[in-house]
Amino acid sequence: MKKAKIKRKTFAAREDLLDMISEMAKKRGTSLYGMVNEVFELTILSEELGVNLRNLLEERRVLKGAREVGFVLGLENLWYDMAEAVYSQNKREVLKTWYEAGTWLAKRYLSSGIDNPFLVFRRDLEAFTSSASELDIGQAEGEVSIRVISPRFPESYTFLLAAFLEGALAMFGYGDIEKEVLRGTIRLKARRKETNG
Repeated sequence: MKKAKIKRKTFAAREDLLDMISEMAKKRGTSLYGMVNEVFELTILSEELGVNLRNLLEERRVLKGAREVGFVLGLENLWYDMAEAVYSQNKREVLKTWYEAGTWLAKRYLSSGIDNPFLVFRRDLEAFTSSASELDIGQAEGEVSIRVISPRFPESYTFLLAAFLEGALAMFGYGDIEKEVLRGTIRLKARRKETNG
């Protein structure tokens, strides 16, 4: 059986990108030619499957980030049922636990060495709380506002999530928190604490 002859074509690409792909190829023990062809094959396959590669990679980044900060995947209704069970048994203690979890998570962002930890927290929170119909986080002139709306949230989960967000805001240096929390609706507004320097 004769092997099909493969023609090569030259194409233009940014030098910095080719340098990075060349370095990746070396680490994998393959050639630049092989690496570039793999990229093309995967791009063609994703197009055939109707998958947007950028969206796919963003979803992967979100899952990886969630796992790194301690989130686990679980069925939404089971999560709400567990929240309801612990909330009904000891409301004060479980609210404190969720508040502390918010401070702990914010502390992870603050100690990570990233340039704008609150911005990254905000981006990740928007991705992690995909079960909310609406999540809006605004930041301007030393104030931050958070609005979460989800008709699916039971009262217990709504109040627990609000406590979590309050803890995170406190760790990020926001105080004087005004809040309105009703089943399925959270509205928080906080001001940057003054620091005496």
